[in-house]
Amino acid sequence: MTYIAHTQQRVDAQFLAQAELDNYISTQAQTIAPEPLTTVEINPNHFEVYAGKWLVAYITYDYSDFITQPWVVMVSGEEKFRHNTQAWCYRFISWHYKDGTLNPQPHTEVPEVPFISEISFYEQEALVGGELVASVSYSHDDQQNSYWQVIINNEVIFTDSTPARCHSYVKQQYQGGLLPVQEAFVEPCTTGNEVMVQIAQACENLGLELLDDGIYRGDEKLGEVGQTNGNWWFTRTSDAHQQQVLCDSASDAVWWLFREDLPECTALDEYLQYRPLEQMPSGELKELLDSAEFVAA
Repeated sequence: MTYIAHTQQRVDAQFLAQAELDNYISTQAQTIAPEPLTTVEINPNHFEVYAGKWLVAYITYDYSDFITQPWVVMVSGEEKFRHNTQAWCYRFISWHYKDGTLNPQPHTEVPEVPFISEISFYEQEALVGGELVASVSYSHDDQQNSYWQVIINNEVIFTDSTPARCHSYVKQQYQGGLLPVQEAFVEPCTTGNEVMVQIAQACENLGLELLDDGIYRGDEKLGEVGQTNGNWWFTRTSDAHQQQVLCDSASDAVWWLFREDLPECTALDEYLQYRPLEQMPSGELKELLDSAEFVAA
């Protein structure tokens, strides 16, 4: 009985050790094994290849002349491989990602790629959580066929031949923590004191008096001048509806209060608005210069 008990204990210990080893191997295999790759079509000539959230590489088409292998594998703007078919490019990414030689995924938490928002055909923005991280815009400067540029803090940090390539570059640089930090936009604001100083100066220039409840000429209250969301306006005391009339500056607002009449748009103003002088034929320009209204203006 003693012999049997001793053998049973030794078998149990061996079984537990083997089970622990198997569990360790399984855990390590799950940790080391790369995630399966998925392909996202950005457009028919540009594809992004992901492992989970990690953008491993992108496959793009080279539009250059006399190219026999137009499909290119790129990582952060650098060419890694090219072939005459997209399938071979995907195989290259799959093989080299699995053996850890192509943009291996970091062990830290991988952030989502920035969202690309199209402002216009010539301008896009890369956003994270609604915040701008980079801008992509078209450049008219032909420098080695690089027509599109990535801009951060008003500086060009990267150029390439298509907007999609710039987008993928921004995504990979952001995920890798290599993208310069975009400074937050600070909307210029005018403090209440600055507004009052400008109004007071304009009143002084015209001999008017600025009081707490408005602008006066002697004992007569002419109205009020203010600024809302960067827009200057004035209201006349004589206006029963107290309509706010927009204008360009504090001095303009005070000037129109000082005048008895409201600003009006003459026929000549409207004419010149749609027909600038430099665009007029010589005969039409001469006729305009000879007109009484132009001389009076």
